[in-house]
Amino acid sequence: MLRFLAGAITGALAVWMWGGALAVWMWGDELHGYLTEKTRGVRTRTADQIQALATAAEQIGSTLQSGQDAIRPSDDNRPVRPAAR
Repeated sequence: MLRFLAGAITGALAVWMWGGALAVWMWGDELHGYLTEKTRGVRTRTADQIQALATAAEQIGSTLQSGQDAIRPSDDNRPVRPAAR
């Protein structure tokens, strides 16, 4: 009984595999065009979000650098101390 069931499942998988291959062979161009058209908006929104993240990262980096400069001024901006005698 178990062998029969395993054989039936294997046979069904083979039929589905060949059916899928046949469908792609016959309608591959139409499928590609359909998927390209339907995913164009998703790709555009993703690219926009990536650009927004890059811009935000630049702004955050600039803000952090400004804060660091305010906390630790460069040697040129330090007040001159009188020499010890």
